[in-house]
Amino acid sequence: MASIAIIGGGPAGYVAAITAAQKGQDVTIIDMGPLGGTCLNEGCMPTKSLLESAGVYSLVKQANKFGILLPTDQIVIDWNAVLQRKKSVVLSLVQGIHFLMEKNKINVINGSASFLTSQSLRIEMEDRVEELTTDKVIIASGSGPVSLPFAPFTEWVIESSQAMSLSSLPSSLLIIGGGVIGCEFASIFSRLGTKVILVELCDQLLPGEDEDIASILHKHLKKDGVKVLLSTTVKELYAHQKKVILESNGVIHEVQADYVLVSIGRRPRVQGLGLENIGIDFSQQGIHVNEQMETSIANVYACGDVIGGIQLAHVAFHEGTVAALGASGFKAQVNYHAVPRCIYTSPEIASVGLTEKQARVQYGEIRVGEFPFSANGKALIANERVGKVKVIIEPEFGEILGISIVGPHATELIGQGTIMLHAELTTDILKDLMAAHPTVSEAIHEALLSASGHAVHF
Repeated sequence: MASIAIIGGGPAGYVAAITAAQKGQDVTIIDMGPLGGTCLNEGCMPTKSLLESAGVYSLVKQANKFGILLPTDQIVIDWNAVLQRKKSVVLSLVQGIHFLMEKNKINVINGSASFLTSQSLRIEMEDRVEELTTDKVIIASGSGPVSLPFAPFTEWVIESSQAMSLSSLPSSLLIIGGGVIGCEFASIFSRLGTKVILVELCDQLLPGEDEDIASILHKHLKKDGVKVLLSTTVKELYAHQKKVILESNGVIHEVQADYVLVSIGRRPRVQGLGLENIGIDFSQQGIHVNEQMETSIANVYACGDVIGGIQLAHVAFHEGTVAALGASGFKAQVNYHAVPRCIYTSPEIASVGLTEKQARVQYGEIRVGEFPFSANGKALIANERVGKVKVIIEPEFGEILGISIVGPHATELIGQGTIMLHAELTTDILKDLMAAHPTVSEAIHEALLSASGHAVHF
């Protein structure tokens, strides 16, 4: 039995801990905050709780479309109750992780860890400092929000965790950054009645996604009252006046907002770990690892956001598993071939594999199949006809290269696409697939048929 110390209790860290413990290792996990990391406590889970509340509010306001008559002027948002529900969800999940730690006999230390040597850690706790000697170490310290270089976070210039704990709903909010986090918060607050301005430096929202998929979200955000400013930079911020100076194509804009939410990315937490003490190869972009999550130092592994790769919780789960298996003496490596990307806006967006633009660069000639939710019976029943499924096919062998979905339950539907890409399936195998009817998932099969020229319902 080897002793393994894990720095960080987020998705990569706690999954690594459980995996190593299941392999018979003596595991200690060290984290300053509650287990679950950013995802559970400040990111994935609390934002999705707020998005769910915003979605219910929007649905209730549309009740008359379903034949349910409600006095819409009497529908009120209890922001404190919304926040309390969010806290309850988070607490339940944190308690679940603590149960898993106890079940797997994992020692949990509430404190911060830094390297003294490659096999010894300095542990700073609230009331004392200890030294921990261990055979192997897994670094899973996560990431933190990036601030504007000329405007650190304050009570007015806030980051996402602050935005989820505001004492009251703001009447106005300026969001800097039109990536995943920025678009999700625009979707939350605009549907709850906040006047939202969304600023993005690039010429489209969600720069990493298919342009026509992102444009559908763009139109829907505008419909929800969001003012979207593309190709726009932030020039200056004046906190005492709550004023921001923006520049779009040479034109200066002056806007005011109750808060400025900065969502321009996250940076690996490599400071304060004492990495320089043991000579690990790292930079501000993250700790360098190979496919087995091994660092440049023997018996030291790293995984999750701290390695600066794809910053998604499910990627961190996978990397944490690989790191723990390696530290436990088993050979494993990360497979990044089919990583689903989920954006919980209204409408939802989800994708896996290549976008159309990426596929054309890589393959040249491709086949594209699409199917709109406006032609899907279940989507019409739910009054969610906005969006479509788009599939990208390699023409010679019919291999599915990418799937993008914008519309109802996109983040659930992408599971089918992820399996297709993971298994490297081809369209000829799926042409005989029998999709359940009526379901929104039929749209995926219809899009595949469209790519082959055999569309039935569109």
